[in-house]
Amino acid sequence: MANVKLPGLKVYRVKGKWYVYVRATGEAIVKKFDGSKADVLKLLASPDILGLYNVKRPKPARIYPDKTLGWLVAWFTDPEKCSHFKNLAAATKEKYLECLECLEEVYDAPLAELRTHDVVLWRDKIEKQKWPAFSDRMITALSTAFGLATERGWMDANIAQGIRRTYKSNKHANREWLPAEWVTVMERAPMHLKIAYMIARHLGYRSQSIVTVEWSNYQPDARFGMCFRMHHRKNDEEGHWLPASPQLQAFLADIKVRTAKGKIAVRFNGKPWEDAEQLQKQSSNFLTKLARDGVVGIGLTEHGLRATFASEIKRVTGANDDQIAAALGDRDARMGAHYTRHVEQEARIIEVFFAKQLRTGTEQIV
Repeated sequence: MANVKLPGLKVYRVKGKWYVYVRATGEAIVKKFDGSKADVLKLLASPDILGLYNVKRPKPARIYPDKTLGWLVAWFTDPEKCSHFKNLAAATKEKYLECLECLEEVYDAPLAELRTHDVVLWRDKIEKQKWPAFSDRMITALSTAFGLATERGWMDANIAQGIRRTYKSNKHANREWLPAEWVTVMERAPMHLKIAYMIARHLGYRSQSIVTVEWSNYQPDARFGMCFRMHHRKNDEEGHWLPASPQLQAFLADIKVRTAKGKIAVRFNGKPWEDAEQLQKQSSNFLTKLARDGVVGIGLTEHGLRATFASEIKRVTGANDDQIAAALGDRDARMGAHYTRHVEQEARIIEVFFAKQLRTGTEQIV
């Protein structure tokens, strides 16, 4: 059967069930469908669903005059026209589209007449209609689009740049795993999550890299036995090299089912993860249950293993922020500090503690 493309639909999966709805109207076409992604696509190509789609789909997209907000959004979200949008992760594209569609009522506004206070008013309105993190994401999408427009002379300045965000994230989110938590999780985790956790723990990879890393990225190394050479899409980091720890090498040696260019991290059925979000959701459900059962602490996440990886480097080697960022595949040294700030605090406390223990009582203040 030919692959039928139905534009304007959002397809997602929650707790193993598939949902499909028309993005512009929010009307559902499919609810709680049980099956694989291929099964969903087959269902969408069926005459009944095609008929329902044709009834519920919105009218063809309106064409806005040049140099209006609607014109810019249409250009920005068209992968054929905007290479920046084309190179974004699929999940990011989905989120940007959802946020920018909320601004449709002001699409007629000429870019030349827009001011920062206009964007702030949009932010405040959408925050009330949705939630703070959603409005912040809208600002990020607009700032990206306005930045590209400024570079091309379509706007005089990026009027969304520097606008205060309303969502206050938990600075302790994605915390480091305690050693006992690592042992507990690995004793209970199913194999498909163990693979993802081992990669995150010993390489510090984000979920986007975990679901895409292949056996071909796992290569011999004269110094360390084996290493990973990986292109990290988030930072466009080409050829990022990391040695594979002995623990990771031993773990991977026990995985018998593999192909030369196949994915290392796979789902329970041996098929690749569909995207990073699917891995994140399954991991979150598993870890949340463990926390609910009281066997691990609250706040354990798969991404927290990236902080665990960075923290170990800091404690064992005393590496600086730039070196830790390099190990993580980040170009910004601030990310090295972000993942290890609690280790710096530990070091200061230890210094004070040992200084107190080593005093002889005969020192004099001079």
